[in-house]
Amino acid sequence: MKNLFAILALVGMVALVSCGGAKKDDEKAKQDSIKKADSLAKIKEDSIKKAEELEKARLDSIAQAKEDSIKAAEKHGNYTYTPSNNTHTTTTTTTTATTNTGNPVRGGR
Repeated sequence: MKNLFAILALVGMVALVSCGGAKKDDEKAKQDSIKKADSLAKIKEDSIKKAEELEKARLDSIAQAKEDSIKAAEKHGNYTYTPSNNTHTTTTTTTTATTNTGNPVRGGR
């Protein structure tokens, strides 16, 4: 967004210089650029606010799902989750495949 404001300011300055310099036009262009900057700032503020609302809704949804799963677990019995510390080791065996290194038989016989 900073780059956008810098570009808009630069474009505004170039437009003021290239217009030929009528003071009314300069003042009008200045007011227009101020209005544009204000509207861009408002849009940025609104988008930040909307993103914060969406993040809050996401976190609320996660919290609600957690509460619902706890209630469902309590409804079906008093189960508590305890992670197991059991480790299982598996043994694998490897076999070596041999290839036929003899002369090929031609003709299918």
